[in-house]
Amino acid sequence: MGNFPKTLTLSELARQAGVSKTVVSVVVNRKENRNIRVSEKKRQEILRLIERYRFVPTKSARELASRRTNTIAIIFHQLTPYFSFLVEQLQKKAFEKNMEIMPYITEGRGDREEEYLSLMRDRRVDGIIIAAITEGSVARYVKFSSPPYNLKIVVINEPIGKIPSVHFDEMSAGRLAAQHLVEIGCRSLCCFGPAQESGRTRGFLKYACEQGITDLKTIPAENNSSGTFSEGRKLAEKLLSLKKPPDGVFANNDLYAAALLQKVLEHGYRVPKDMAIVGCDNTEVCLYAKPTLTSIDTNAPLAAETALAKLLDVITGKPVRPLHTKIPVRLVVRESTTGRLSPAEEE
Repeated sequence: MGNFPKTLTLSELARQAGVSKTVVSVVVNRKENRNIRVSEKKRQEILRLIERYRFVPTKSARELASRRTNTIAIIFHQLTPYFSFLVEQLQKKAFEKNMEIMPYITEGRGDREEEYLSLMRDRRVDGIIIAAITEGSVARYVKFSSPPYNLKIVVINEPIGKIPSVHFDEMSAGRLAAQHLVEIGCRSLCCFGPAQESGRTRGFLKYACEQGITDLKTIPAENNSSGTFSEGRKLAEKLLSLKKPPDGVFANNDLYAAALLQKVLEHGYRVPKDMAIVGCDNTEVCLYAKPTLTSIDTNAPLAAETALAKLLDVITGKPVRPLHTKIPVRLVVRESTTGRLSPAEEE
């Protein structure tokens, strides 16, 4: 086996380079600023030493020097397709800021969320992005973001008091789904999965009522649901047990839409002729389904970028402006709603 140079400490590296530890730290952590400038010649000399001795600063040393962990927590229910995509986007944006993310999965359990937030009082993370709420969450976020805890929190959800938030336009999402279903001729509509008081349910029902649709149904998921495919299958059984199932459905997410699609096809329904289905989030699930699923695109990349920017402002003590940001949505039409004749065309 070959002989490798011994690993140097930061102090030894600085001594060999003939500079201070602060200068080496600036080069290692790419933190040059107006107060500390490093010439290109000296930077290259330090980088050659780093390469030669395979120098890697310990995370604890960086944290001690900066008083920050450069780590943010992401709290969500489960790694569903939407949350997987959202976490991926957060990871990309955090990496651009030389930060790491640490996922915490609650499985929709309030006690687990409480435990995670309690653990974070030891400052193991600089801040927290919460992407899914559960029973009791609102009170917990207010509690832990206030003295004596003072955790730095941003939520990807509808506004909660003075806690910074990023949320997609739920009212518009519901309205777009209802508008599309009405335009393709659906006259018996159902909101499948979202809570009765949610913005997407209210937007959906409001538009349908404005268009004179009287046959309206809501089938909300159970409390603490995580929006999984198996939950969607069970909920679909409830929908199919109705005396008159709807001919147009807006699902809470794409997994619910895919689960409903599978279930209704098993029961001999034709999609979209007998039942048109619209999902929400526009994840890759829409492309795997057959027929492919129409969905509301909630722009997870923009939500991730905006949430991280707000959290960095909170961490660094800057004012968060605006405190709450609403992300626009758009309809993406696919096979689960196309090819259906409107009433006028059928005559």
